[in-house]
This record gives sequence, C-alpha cells and structure tokens, in this order.
Amino acid sequence: MRIGNCFGWRYALMPRKNSDELFHFEENQIQLLSPQELVSQITAEIEQYQSQIVILQQQLAAIRGGNPNA
Repeated sequence: MRIGNCFGWRYALMPRKNSDELFHFEENQIQLLSPQELVSQITAEIEQYQSQIVILQQQLAAIRGGNPNA
C-alpha cells in the first residue's frame, strides 16, 4: 500500500499474506530490486509452488489408490 503526503510517499508493508502486522517505511527507505534479483525471486517462488503441486498430486494419487488420473 502506498500513502501519499506532502513529504513524499510512505509505504505500509505486511510481512506475510493475511498478516495483521504492518510495517511503515518512508520512500527513501525502500530499495528496488534489480531486474536479475526480481527474476531470481520470481523463479524461486515458481519452483516452490511447482514442488507443492507435485506433493499435492502425490497425496491425491495416494487417496485415489495410486492412480493419479482416477
């Protein structure tokens, strides 16, 4: 969330999705990621979700008696 005022921007950040915690930062306290850092973080997040999908598919197959397409 970005809140504007006459002294610049102020950012409110939550450390986790659905968190009640909120941290406030001034515009000069925020440093943007480089394109390479951004790609690296997004790629890592995709890999994490893909691993979770594989685990869930295995659990589903076990529930279905070993047939993942049942």
